[in-house]
Amino acid sequence: MNKILKKYRIIVFALLILLPVGIFAQGKFEITPFGGYMFGGKFRFYEGELKIQDAANYGGIIDIEVAPDTKFEILWSQMQTSARFRPYYGYDYISSDPFNVTVNYFQIGGVREVDNGNVRPFGAFTLGAAYFMPTSRSLADHWQFAVTLGGGAKIWFSDHIGIRLQGRLMMPMYFAGVGGYFGTGGSGLTVGASSSVIQGDFTGGLIFSFGE
Repeated sequence: MNKILKKYRIIVFALLILLPVGIFAQGKFEITPFGGYMFGGKFRFYEGELKIQDAANYGGIIDIEVAPDTKFEILWSQMQTSARFRPYYGYDYISSDPFNVTVNYFQIGGVREVDNGNVRPFGAFTLGAAYFMPTSRSLADHWQFAVTLGGGAKIWFSDHIGIRLQGRLMMPMYFAGVGGYFGTGGSGLTVGASSSVIQGDFTGGLIFSFGE
């Protein structure tokens, strides 16, 4: 029951982010519900690897115009799938039973478009969080910093209706270390980061454009 309640709180939270921001935005903004196919990827550990199965995903995007051909983006996506841990040789005592898991991405970032008439290619970069929610009672929910890189095209049928076709790399990150330096040339802070899993998706959605 707690897992179900958490799931619905996530959906409500995402809707609260995606809808009101666009309503109160100044100027032009777009709302895009989308669906597609997501690649789950693998987490690699010393004892083995955790494979997340590929599955359908869905979500919503709001793009808010901040300058010509440049938009501020808010994105939420969700995939409901299964995962299984496959131990390496010598670690067969670790349980490898499959379990269900829900993968959410909560992201903000920017989109840069190319003005090419009714077909507008674009690139996108976002950052935020990935949330992994397994149904197994022996596994805890997990939040992780994540970034995405995407590209595609918006195809407009009119001033207010179009479709968005997109591919993305989705990269939950972990920080490998933090260090500092001081010297005659100044001081600074360095943070090392690496992606613990590479995911991705291909999606399509219907764009609803509002404002001038």
